[in-house]
Amino acid sequence: MRNIFATVLCILFFVSCGDPGAKPKWGERGRKGKRLDRYACKMSPEGFCVFTGTPHPNGLKPGTEDIVDRDGKALFHIDDAVAANSSGTVLKARGTPAFDGDLLIQSSQNGMSDDEKAFHRVMAIMFPIRNALMYDIADLNQSEWDVLVEELETRKIKETTFTEGATPRDNYYGRQGIFELAKKPRGRDIHHEVMKFLEESGLYFLCHVTSDAFNQMLKDTHPEGDDACGNAGIKKKIKFKPVSRGVEVLV
Repeated sequence: MRNIFATVLCILFFVSCGDPGAKPKWGERGRKGKRLDRYACKMSPEGFCVFTGTPHPNGLKPGTEDIVDRDGKALFHIDDAVAANSSGTVLKARGTPAFDGDLLIQSSQNGMSDDEKAFHRVMAIMFPIRNALMYDIADLNQSEWDVLVEELETRKIKETTFTEGATPRDNYYGRQGIFELAKKPRGRDIHHEVMKFLEESGLYFLCHVTSDAFNQMLKDTHPEGDDACGNAGIKKKIKFKPVSRGVEVLV
C-alpha cells in the first residue's frame, strides 16, 4: 500500500521519483521539452571559451596504436583499450556522446563484435579532439589540429561550414570552421557550436566504421528519431579493418 500511495503522489504532483543525483542522459528533456544542457564554458583572460568540467585523462595518440595520458606517456595498446565511465563501467556501443569522466581502461576486447571494437576505437580517437576544443584550445595550433582530425578528414566528415540558417539549429561548422571559431570566439559563449560539432562528427565517424545494422540501431535509438548515418551523406564507408597488432588498414 505504501508503494501504491507513493506512486499516486508522484502522478498527482507531477514529481519525478527518479534518482535526484543521477546525471541527465543525452537527449533527455526538461519539463518544457527542451534538451537538458550538460555543458558550459567560461571566457578565459585570453578570450577563449574554456569548458567547465574535466578533460578525458587519456586517448589514442594520432598516427600510433598507443593510448597515452595527458602528458603523452604511453599506457597500453589500442587493442587492449575500452571506453568506460568515471565509475569504470564499460560504455555500451551506441550513439550516446562521450561525457565528463569518460576514459579508456585496459581490458580485453575478446568476445566483442567488430562494431563494438570500432565504437571503442572511435571513442579513443574522439577523446583528444574533445579535449582540444573544450579545454586545450589556448595552446592548440593549426598543425596539431590537422593531425587530430586526420581520421575525420580521411572520411570527409565535417568538410564544410554553414552559418546562414534560419535558426541556430540549422547552422553547422566544419573541421576548419570550428577550429577558427574556437580560436577566435570574439567574446561569445560558443559551447553549443562546439558540442554540436563534436556530437555530430563522432556519430558520423561511428556510421563509417560500423555495420548497416548498427547504423539502423543508431537511428532507432536516437532520442529525436534522427537518421545520423543518413545525414552523414556517406557514399562509401571507410572502416577499421581488424588486423594483426600494430597495423591498421582502412577499407
